[in-house]
Amino acid sequence: MDAVSAYLQRLKMEKEQPSLNYLQRLIQHHLSLIPYETFSKFHYFNQQGCEVPDFNQFAANLETRGWGGTCYSLNINFARLLERLGFSCSFVRVLPGHTAIMVRVDGRKFYVDVGYGSPITRPIELNSRPKHVLHGFGEEIIFTGRSEKKFQLERKSHGKTFVTKQIVWEPLTEEELQEDIEESYKDCSSNITMRRITAVRFQGNNCYFLRDNTLKVMNYRDIREYHFREPDHWMQTVAEAFQVDERGIEESLRFLAERGIHLFD
Repeated sequence: MDAVSAYLQRLKMEKEQPSLNYLQRLIQHHLSLIPYETFSKFHYFNQQGCEVPDFNQFAANLETRGWGGTCYSLNINFARLLERLGFSCSFVRVLPGHTAIMVRVDGRKFYVDVGYGSPITRPIELNSRPKHVLHGFGEEIIFTGRSEKKFQLERKSHGKTFVTKQIVWEPLTEEELQEDIEESYKDCSSNITMRRITAVRFQGNNCYFLRDNTLKVMNYRDIREYHFREPDHWMQTVAEAFQVDERGIEESLRFLAERGIHLFD
């Protein structure tokens, strides 16, 4: 099976002609079926250094290991898929430390982001109005125009802002992101992404959010929080919640332990 077919099979979708409706469904299925996670980031770093997995490698591991990735792996490979499906894509910087996709459909430009661990469930035509607001899983996501090429991305929970980023709405190639990618893999304590386990998955009405040995399950009614003391129980629960293989989870624990971080002392 070729990589496009494997990717679409994981998304439970068929190949169609490019359209805004098709793009929106691809995004929704992606957020539901492919997790944001750092297990694969640690693995790829160990195997090949500061490189995003290539398209064939990424597509193969979707099914065999249940992996997705962090923002660069997810958004770059989703853009590679979209290009192969006939969409026109570029990348945009989201400062600090993130990238998203600019997708052109019928002469219009849309912001697409399946790599933020956030319920950005549809394409956003940023220039169409001054403010866009999305709601999901107790979160409010606000896009505010600052100029034609600068937008603020704000995430709120229970009325409180917990993340603010700046979208630079100018098209970039994958090659122009190379320094950003290398920075994201920086193996040092100041790069927190490389020093903790994180995973996010949206499944039905629930959002599963893992941070080290704490799992939150959020929906429209409440938040349940589980703290794990035993690695075996934690590993089994994480593998089930995120549909990833346990080998990658074990590898992540070793990766952190080698850097002096022990989740289960």
